Amino acid sequence: MARLAAHAGTLIFRVQGQRLLAGFHRPSGPEGKRFPTVLFLHGFPGSEKSIDVQRTLLARGIASVAPSFLGSWGSGGVYRFSTLVAQAQAALRATRKLYFVDPGRIAVYGFSMGGWTALNLAASIAKIRGVVAVAPCGGPEMISSSTSAFLAHLSRPLNVPPLPQLRTDFVRALERFDPAHAVPRIKAPLLIVHGDRDETIPLSISRRLESLAPQGARLVVVHGADHGFLEQRAQLVRLTANFLELKLK
Repeated sequence: MARLAAHAGTLIFRVQGQRLLAGFHRPSGPEGKRFPTVLFLHGFPGSEKSIDVQRTLLARGIASVAPSFLGSWGSGGVYRFSTLVAQAQAALRATRKLYFVDPGRIAVYGFSMGGWTALNLAASIAKIRGVVAVAPCGGPEMISSSTSAFLAHLSRPLNVPPLPQLRTDFVRALERFDPAHAVPRIKAPLLIVHGDRDETIPLSISRRLESLAPQGARLVVVHGADHGFLEQRAQLVRLTANFLELKLK
């Protein structure tokens, strides 16, 4: 049987009638082998792709699929917070069908708004091996007088509706998919990671989520880390990759 080299590329899914692009990493191995896989969900706007985590997992024989939500980074359609969970559910279904994916060994990794999505996704499905939420967005407590300015600034690279509509969509999504309601329903092992110098998503959100999570969920607070963990990437990669490898292999 031929042995295939590791490979990275781009997949195209159809979600809500639109084209959704997803980068992937497939480890080396025998032709026909199916690998444990992590679905990566990016934040808002999604410039942080967690490629370092994906490539660390690749070296450990774990595949990854990283969709770009509609309206972002080459995917079609319009970016809406209210559809992120449905998009993640569709991406997970498509991932399970990929030729190199072991559908029984899938985990989810989400950063920021992607962490919020990952928590809601994990609450809606039964068969998943693990969940990592890095600096996850919260619920209605995220809404403030600066929300419009925050959304206007970060949404510039994306295809979004007019700002008043985007803000309304944001508020409704955080109310409907408050992760505080999702976390108690998660059956899979859960790791939450948050920096104690995060100025974008308050650490108090992750502390509250940990208090609501089932027994065994873990919150790791990384000292000195900002929202992007820019100076603590090695620690973040090691921590999350070790957790995912343990749950998947």
